[in-house]
Amino acid sequence: MIKNSIKYSMRIRLFVLLSVLVLTMLIGLFIIFLITGNINIGLKESEKFIINNHYDVSVKVKGYYENTAAEVLSFSKIVSLDIESKLAEKQFTTDDLTNNPSLLSDVISDELNQVMLYLNRSKSSGAFIILNATVNDKLPDSEYSKAGIYLKNLEPNIVNSTSPTIYMLMGNPNIAYNNNIPLHPNWKMEFNVKDSPFYSMPMDFSTNKTKTPKLYYWSPRFTLPGTYEEIMTCTAPLRDSNGNVFGVCGLDISSMLFKLSFMPDKAMFERTFSMLSPVYENRVNSAQSMIAADYTAKNILSEDDITISNSKKKIYSYKNGDKRFSGYHDYIKLYPEDSVFSDEKWILSVMVPENDVSSYVMKTNLRLLAVCFVLMMSGILISFIISKYYIKPIHNAINIIKQNPGTGTKTNIPEFDDLIECISAREESDPDSLILNEFLNNLRTLSPSERAVFNLYAEDYSAREIAGKLFLSINTIKTHTKHIYAKLDIKSKDELLLYVEMLKESGKKIT
Repeated sequence: MIKNSIKYSMRIRLFVLLSVLVLTMLIGLFIIFLITGNINIGLKESEKFIINNHYDVSVKVKGYYENTAAEVLSFSKIVSLDIESKLAEKQFTTDDLTNNPSLLSDVISDELNQVMLYLNRSKSSGAFIILNATVNDKLPDSEYSKAGIYLKNLEPNIVNSTSPTIYMLMGNPNIAYNNNIPLHPNWKMEFNVKDSPFYSMPMDFSTNKTKTPKLYYWSPRFTLPGTYEEIMTCTAPLRDSNGNVFGVCGLDISSMLFKLSFMPDKAMFERTFSMLSPVYENRVNSAQSMIAADYTAKNILSEDDITISNSKKKIYSYKNGDKRFSGYHDYIKLYPEDSVFSDEKWILSVMVPENDVSSYVMKTNLRLLAVCFVLMMSGILISFIISKYYIKPIHNAINIIKQNPGTGTKTNIPEFDDLIECISAREESDPDSLILNEFLNNLRTLSPSERAVFNLYAEDYSAREIAGKLFLSINTIKTHTKHIYAKLDIKSKDELLLYVEMLKESGKKIT
């Protein structure tokens, strides 16, 4: 038994063909995106944003820290010479500072202008001089109490250059009163240098054997004793012409100043932040890092160390407790090669929470998929419209051929117009064809009942046999037969059978 195959119209076939073409083009486009990496365009944009951000912040940090170190060295040289020369005028040396506390107030007061000058021009948040001496060596822990002067700019010049707000954090209050400088809320007479590397490190390494003129020390972030302020300091030793070290001077950078100065661009990721950190192998001490971050970013950082992963990608992965970040870092040189502290490694990094990057990549890919989906639906819709209007004139031409090609009607499709002319020419040159066509046209006028009777006559059934098959009376069959002969313009059953045979021979179907 042969099964009938499913038949599809030309319009459906064309629509499917065009739809497949659209889908093939989109799949090809997707493969091209995949090969060229454009499917990960969101990740590439994120990497580019982070690396460019790091470069911009790095340039600013390097310039500022190099300038600050240069200012500290200049500050140290000027103050050292100034104190030594003024002591010499009074026939004292720097060694006498420890044994003559009465000298301290005048020496410190004379250096107020230098402290103020370097505070203003360095664009730092604090400037100080700390001498290796104390006013009262009888006090408990007097070996850690050091005289000096410490001025704080609560509105650093880099933020507000027109009206800096200067306070005295440490020093003789008479100096403040005489110069109209308000005392800081956390003011102290002298500075306690116990556990203060920014003081002890330059002092310990400033021996007669280490006379490098570029000796200075950058401290990691710490909380300024007696305050809640977190700072990073750059200090250099005060040394007389004989190489004797009698104190330190320096500048500080507050966490607020660092944040305002080196906040990275947040156009793509709101929680982007930068960090200047001491690094030990592949670990960063976040508690000692200077961080430029807004509240939302800094709030997710803990005091735990940050572990750097060995990534082969353009950007690195960082882990801080249970938090993960994506970012980029590079070493930043805070010391010259000949410095005693050149082994200390610092990195500048720009980071973004890993979830923020993943979310951006997902949104970008979804937008790409949405564009592909719109293109696909548009292609299918266009295919539907094209199939409809492309097939319509073909369908009309076929109807003309089926009904009567000899009418001379044009379809404006050259191939079909030629076919119609050919069929018309053949029919005009073949009288039998004209007779048969007329018979077919007459056949279409039969009613369904008459057509049923005709079909049985065509199979050479008799009138009585037809009555039995159709369960009709012989009179009814005779009436139908009369109407059939009249409509087909024939006289007998034999003539009917003749037409049927002629139609079969000519290949025309009885429809």
